[in-house]
Amino acid sequence: MAAVPVFFHVDLDAFFASVEQLDNPEYHGKPVIVGGDPEKRGVVSTCSYEARKFGVHSAMPMKRAIALCPHGIFLPGRMHRYHEKSREVMQIFETFSPSVRQVSVDEAFLDMTGTERLFGKPETVAKKLKATVFEHTGLTVSVGVAPTRYIAKIASGLSKPDGLVVVEPGDEAAFMAELRLKDVWGIGEKTRTRLEEAGLSTIPALLGCSETMLRGLIGESGGSFLYTILRGNDPGVFTGESTSRSISNETTFACDILDMDVLETAILDLCSDLMYRMLDEGLSSQTVHVKIRYGDFRTVSIQETSDRSINDTDDLFARAVRLFRKKYEKNEPIRLLGVGIFNVVSGSCRDQMELFDTGEAERKRKVEEAVLNLARKRGKRLVTKARLLERNEKREKHE
Repeated sequence: MAAVPVFFHVDLDAFFASVEQLDNPEYHGKPVIVGGDPEKRGVVSTCSYEARKFGVHSAMPMKRAIALCPHGIFLPGRMHRYHEKSREVMQIFETFSPSVRQVSVDEAFLDMTGTERLFGKPETVAKKLKATVFEHTGLTVSVGVAPTRYIAKIASGLSKPDGLVVVEPGDEAAFMAELRLKDVWGIGEKTRTRLEEAGLSTIPALLGCSETMLRGLIGESGGSFLYTILRGNDPGVFTGESTSRSISNETTFACDILDMDVLETAILDLCSDLMYRMLDEGLSSQTVHVKIRYGDFRTVSIQETSDRSINDTDDLFARAVRLFRKKYEKNEPIRLLGVGIFNVVSGSCRDQMELFDTGEAERKRKVEEAVLNLARKRGKRLVTKARLLERNEKREKHE
């Protein structure tokens, strides 16, 4: 008989802020907010749970966060340190499952199917995993256990921080029926508002709607998605796998975003994280992939392969933004953004030689490596945010 599918979704709690509190004990119990410079249109990357009590959340403009929490501890971020801790945690995950799918710097899916005889029951293993992460890294994680990745993703967020929620096989529909609408992953604020205006503010009310009715209310894709997930069925949003080696990073906003500065800042953050990982692991690629998920859950992607390797963060950012602008439907709010690097190889790709090679790319690469070495002491965001600011200032001069 085939083994019953079992997936863990493991999410590091308030990751960047938690690392800062770990490294700086004087920050424990205080509102810590990690993000960009408020004078340079910076946004919140992560904040501690103490800060969230004041209404601060990710993707919020830093100026707004300061207004809500003036006594908070505002930090620029140290991406090198966060990646160090992320690697520590991911290495622990690999001792529990032969299949670990890291989807961002602070979360991963573990396929635990067929491991019960080796490790024990899923709930027991999840508790052991949580204890192991804390013992070895000092960080807490929240774990969702379910027969599908989608339900595991929702479950991990229901009892944060340091949470554990287990959904047994056959209980998927009952689990979904008990959720609040705002806890349903993938249903953004705009969609919730539209449903509430139609008198459909609870899951039981929505379960009484036909798929055709939901499509009419929130669109073809959103309606089909909602009809599927509310019945505990897997919508397949986390099952896509690349046939070649790839690394990727994505961010889900706390609310749907229209502001181009916030969106492009998010792309820059994703590119910066990915480029650091490429340099750190000695990888190279010529292929960039961008994923966009709108507020109504329509998901589109675009990919391009160049005859030149990705050289540095500026290069990756320029390619990703160009692809984003090419694919993005203007005035459509965005729920999730992702950037991926596909067809990754160890070492250097074989680039097509340019007729007039000035050596500029190599110089920029060396500067990037020097900046990343500096980041080990001072934090990468101090440099990357300045790039985006300069670009915005140039754009404003032409408008």
